[in-house]
Amino acid sequence: MMERVQNWWAGLSQRERWLVGIAGVLALGVLLWALGRPAYAAFADLENRHAAAIEREGRVKAKVQLLAQRPAKSVAAAVDAVAIDQYLAQSAGEIGLTLDRNEARGSGQATIAIATAKAPVLTDWLASLEGQGFVVDQLTITPAADGTVGMTAELRKGGQ
Repeated sequence: MMERVQNWWAGLSQRERWLVGIAGVLALGVLLWALGRPAYAAFADLENRHAAAIEREGRVKAKVQLLAQRPAKSVAAAVDAVAIDQYLAQSAGEIGLTLDRNEARGSGQATIAIATAKAPVLTDWLASLEGQGFVVDQLTITPAADGTVGMTAELRKGGQ
């Protein structure tokens, strides 16, 4: 086999040898590109996924620390001096949420509604309320077409 290739090569003119050599180099370049591009994309994807996993880990650690910091006295119990609807409106306003409906239902209970909010902000706010001793009795979250969510919830002070 090698002898046949050597005979073929010897039978080529100088110009043909140059052309075959250039074609071989180009073919080798295309082959390396065809193998190298998917490998590079795989490594880039691994890097992106690793960065996302590290970010998620940080968020989970922060939420675990937040949940571990239970107040000695429940904020919900301290809200007795302020009506629950006023406290919820103030708490939501501090993080940029607007309560579209905020109705006190007896002592220590309220029904709230938010028309549009970003889901992470809304869930973090609800989690912080639960961490402060409030109980979410009923919760409905509906997605909107623009990427936000709407929410209705019934809340009560813990222990009631």
